[in-house]
Amino acid sequence: MKGVKHYTSDAGFHCIRVHYSADPEKDPATPIGAHWFEGVVKGYPGGTKSSAWRQEMEIDWESAGGELVFPQLMDYEERIVINPFVIPESWDCYGSFDYGHRNPSSFHIYAIDHDGNVYAAWEYYMAGKGYKYIADAIRACPYWDRMQYLPIADPSIWAKTQQNQVGGDENDMKSIAQLFTELPAASRIWFAPGKKGGDITVAEKINGLLWNEDDLKKGEKPRLYIFKTCPMQIWEMKKLRYADWSATMQEQRNIKEEIVDRDNHAFDDLKMFLTMFFASPDEPKPPKMQKLKEIDPVSYNEWISVAKMHGEIQSGKGGSMGDFE
Repeated sequence: MKGVKHYTSDAGFHCIRVHYSADPEKDPATPIGAHWFEGVVKGYPGGTKSSAWRQEMEIDWESAGGELVFPQLMDYEERIVINPFVIPESWDCYGSFDYGHRNPSSFHIYAIDHDGNVYAAWEYYMAGKGYKYIADAIRACPYWDRMQYLPIADPSIWAKTQQNQVGGDENDMKSIAQLFTELPAASRIWFAPGKKGGDITVAEKINGLLWNEDDLKKGEKPRLYIFKTCPMQIWEMKKLRYADWSATMQEQRNIKEEIVDRDNHAFDDLKMFLTMFFASPDEPKPPKMQKLKEIDPVSYNEWISVAKMHGEIQSGKGGSMGDFE
């Protein structure tokens, strides 16, 4: 029956959830229901995108206060979230990593097609795992050898916060980034520092260019797609909200220009990718490897040395980010 959901609770009880659409007189698909819907929505500031509506009317208990950053992901999910497919060899692939231990670590592969559309194609998202486990999981990605540059990462992982060894000099500290480079060759990962911050700028870029609501309403295709095999990125970006004052405080203060800093790890790695590697179609594409040379000259020089050793530069195969053996 429409609007009625049967499920089993964690305690083992059979439960029935009834949505307003179960009542034909409140079903927006019927003429009388559409009239009711139009009237009741007016009673919720922010309409169907408000947290109050989501919680009370859509039975979405995870919905928090504040306006959604990406409401298009609710309205046009069937066009933005797509079935996975094998990324063609001619498309550029990039890796972006937001490290966490108690918080989730998030790594995604992003591909750009020949029309400048972006695809979130592969996901690692997990908390509480050591760097060796994370490295092995990331390197198991089928697109590992397809990346155009070193995978970029949150610059905070270059801070020296890890003690070198038991009984060693307590002042001889290492960074998380260094620990990844000291793993055995089969697990080793060299990261290049990404750029943090710019939440609002990137959100505006997505809303204005990649998920432009006016264009989507006209039936045009989105320019950022997320594979269904990246469920945590979908979950995060559905939940992202702007930080708002309470209703009382909003009468006395301007609207906050910031995004709630919670459950945003996949958004952070997407943000680093878009900031560093994604250009609009009318922007000139930088020379190959130029970006890596700018952000991490040491890694660039090492990559060039390895490429020369294997004759990849002369043969024109220098686009793969292989092992640093």
